[in-house]
Amino acid sequence: MGSFEYVMVLVSIVIGLAVTHLLNALATAVHRIRGHGEPLHLEAVYVLWVAAVLIWLISFWWWEFKFQEIESHWSFGLYLFVVSYAVALFLLAAVLVPSRMAGVNDSYAYFMDGRKWFFWGLLLVIALDTVDSFLKGTEWTLRPFSLFYWLVFIAAAVAGMISTRRSIQLACATAAVTVQLVYMFREVGVLGSW
Repeated sequence: MGSFEYVMVLVSIVIGLAVTHLLNALATAVHRIRGHGEPLHLEAVYVLWVAAVLIWLISFWWWEFKFQEIESHWSFGLYLFVVSYAVALFLLAAVLVPSRMAGVNDSYAYFMDGRKWFFWGLLLVIALDTVDSFLKGTEWTLRPFSLFYWLVFIAAAVAGMISTRRSIQLACATAAVTVQLVYMFREVGVLGSW
């Protein structure tokens, strides 16, 4: 096992736990929508933000392979940073989705009650993502689409934190999912081909 694989074991576990957390909550939501348990109203804003975080988790794990391509020298500081980024993503998922959706009857009301926590967490993750990208090289980081990607997320986080209007919240969540999907399929491509 090489140093990259060794480092990615813990990162993969943390990301796997975050994905499991989101999928368990979604499964519980589907179960409740089907009529088992208390009724649950799922709102598009909430579902889109869950999708955005799930996509981020998946693309983060995929994008970290870049460290193997650039043959990074793993210091404890770099290792701690990558693990911290994974933990921040896990916590973002935990802030967005409660364990088993217990006590949530209206997903939009739940989201709006905790939106400032979520959006502050999102801004932290964006900052970590920016540092992570710079660690992998400026030629990738300073490309126009990468900058556009961060600007969309920063604008969505700030607008989402400030506004209580449903239409603004829906626009922010839609923009986040759209830019994530475009980025993932347009920019990341085949593993190691960037």
